[in-house]
Amino acid sequence: MYACHEPGCLIRYFVSSGYFLDTKDAKAAELEIIPRVSCSNDAQRMYLAEVMPGRKSFRLWKCPQCDARKTNEEITGGLGKKIGA
Repeated sequence: MYACHEPGCLIRYFVSSGYFLDTKDAKAAELEIIPRVSCSNDAQRMYLAEVMPGRKSFRLWKCPQCDARKTNEEITGGLGKKIGA
């Protein structure tokens, strides 16, 4: 399992199920966005591998099993729509 190290961050990642929230507080859970990006090769939940401060909408996702990669721009067809976090 991987955990966000930022103070107050509730997001965790587990290879078999993807991202989840580590909280029992329903109000805190409502404020979080859980990314759900699946690999097109093996349907595994991908993890957020890279962001770019200069391009706030950029997200690079990687598959933990086959190391496939995709960006949010590929997922949305370049429409600039936000996917996941």
